[in-house]
Amino acid sequence: MTKSRKTASSATGASLPWRYRLVACLLRTAYFGRIGVRGTPPPAKGARLVVSSHRNGAIDGYTVLKAFPRAQFLVSIQLLRSRMLRWMFTGIAVVREKDRKRYGIQRAAFADPVDAGCAHLRAGGDLVVFPEGSSEWGCRPLPYQRGAARMARRLLEEGVPVSVLPVGLHYARPDGFRSHVEIMLGSTITLPAREAEEPTRQWEKRVHEAIGKALDAVSVHCRDETHFNAVQARARHALAAGDSYAEALLAAQGQPELAPPPTQPHRSGLHWIWDGPLLACLTLACLPIALAGWYAGSKADGRNTVTFLRMAGGFFASFVWLPIAVALAVWQPWIALLLGVLAAMGWWRYPRMCPQE
Repeated sequence: MTKSRKTASSATGASLPWRYRLVACLLRTAYFGRIGVRGTPPPAKGARLVVSSHRNGAIDGYTVLKAFPRAQFLVSIQLLRSRMLRWMFTGIAVVREKDRKRYGIQRAAFADPVDAGCAHLRAGGDLVVFPEGSSEWGCRPLPYQRGAARMARRLLEEGVPVSVLPVGLHYARPDGFRSHVEIMLGSTITLPAREAEEPTRQWEKRVHEAIGKALDAVSVHCRDETHFNAVQARARHALAAGDSYAEALLAAQGQPELAPPPTQPHRSGLHWIWDGPLLACLTLACLPIALAGWYAGSKADGRNTVTFLRMAGGFFASFVWLPIAVALAVWQPWIALLLGVLAAMGWWRYPRMCPQE
């Protein structure tokens, strides 16, 4: 436990170690289709507190790293307790009261995440926080926790310059292999100044409300599941037409009534004459990884955890399969090369074979 405290403090002001950023890049590139970034983050001058929606489990952090590669994260202790998961995740540990009871963790074992986060921001680093605390694939965000507001308020009180940026994560299919993803960057949040004689708690509440309002503006915030399904259908139609999925979704969810989007033209089955063999080669070349990912994903307790479990299963299966693939390349190089090229073409074609529905 003492080692974990030391690890968190040594990361102050620094981005994640290169190994974790490499793993994040490889996994999100292999699993998802195109990951687009809408909007432009302001230049990295001083500390940046990135507050993000939380839609798709633990891999949301991998998605945010696409836009903020030098970021550090607040991360649940559940992702740091397993030796295997520490190959995939690191960061400033967040230990909730229920985690202390469940795992028998002493209060002094880890630094307070707000204290550690403020220290990181004072040193000029980027820090990513998911104010919802937990992810859920639903029509509205979960209640926002006050940790981000507490850090922002404390730094304002100290006179430390910090930019707070809202980020919305949008997945065309959260559990879909090679699915389209967009990161919607909002404008820097204008945080309220402290009024004369205003209690600290009241000021922090207004900061929290400003952050929540900015997050709602860039992320999913529908009336109910029926409205959410209609909004997603409109956004997928826009994506098929070559437009921005995230922008179409945000525009649609602000409309009181939504007409059904036009029906997409039916695709001829002839494309499988070409795509079928490519998909077969992709499956054959990555069969153990695909099977491990499928099996792990089948254990998910919700749509928002399927991708994380598939990534984890496939990631650890690759440690067994890659040496075998290398041996095949040495033994039968031309067969391995042909299979690899066809598999790569299948990976590239997969989003076109399986529309974002």
